[in-house]
Amino acid sequence: MSKTVTFATGPVQLDDDGAHLRRELGRALSDALGVEIEIVAEGSYAALADRVSRGDAALAWLPPATFVRANAGGMIDRVYSSERTFGARYQAAIFVRADGPIEDVEGLRGKRVAWVDRESCAGYLFPKLELSERGLPPDSLFGAQEFVESHLRVVRAVRDGEVDAGATFVQLRGVDVRASRPPSLETPEIGEAVQQDLSQSLALVGWAPFVPPAAMRPILVSRAIPADALCITRSLPTALRDAVKDVLLGAGDKPKLSRLFRGLMNADRFASSDASAYEPVRRAMTDAPA
Repeated sequence: MSKTVTFATGPVQLDDDGAHLRRELGRALSDALGVEIEIVAEGSYAALADRVSRGDAALAWLPPATFVRANAGGMIDRVYSSERTFGARYQAAIFVRADGPIEDVEGLRGKRVAWVDRESCAGYLFPKLELSERGLPPDSLFGAQEFVESHLRVVRAVRDGEVDAGATFVQLRGVDVRASRPPSLETPEIGEAVQQDLSQSLALVGWAPFVPPAAMRPILVSRAIPADALCITRSLPTALRDAVKDVLLGAGDKPKLSRLFRGLMNADRFASSDASAYEPVRRAMTDAPA
């Protein structure tokens, strides 16, 4: 094999299981492409964006806000959106314990909330924007806010009663997640079936890997968010770019690759995309009041 190709991710799956998945996915991609692929996890999304901007990553897995920042550096050549259960978009939810007293957004007044990161779309930016547009900016609504760096830590904090609410990602069944307006849990936009039984409308919830799905209750769902981006950068030799594209677009039909991408990055398959798909994220980063 020729020179090692670096595939960079953010601080996801930093435990031993994650290290194993990175090695296995790196081997599978190496076998498919005929070049050695090394998958490395940066300690922060800021460091990941910097790496891409410096040209130190040939491939990169970028959450939406990190993509917006990294793309400004001009090093990204091609963009592929990850698709989860119901497509290439998802939503943010503010959630609480199902056995607790909080039933709606007004019940959050003076309470404690855990966010993921200031550049996490589902874990901060989109819930913050949604609250602000309802006249409930987080700095006024909550009694305390903390950033805990991962969706897992958000779920644990809510589960253990360290905070009253948290933010993570969800996907809903039977909802047009392409819509620019949020499918609010408090308005008819989401449909009567969702109003009557939200549990039947949740296709995917960010807390499911850590607690039973019914243990938490979403009380606000945001507008649609573009999915994470898997990017080919200008650091990848031109001769390899079409080969990588073919592997990514065909990954959903390859059981081993599909399993590894799902395990490490929660992606079932990939679709060609471009920077324009992430315009809602740029607006959220710009428009949400500080």
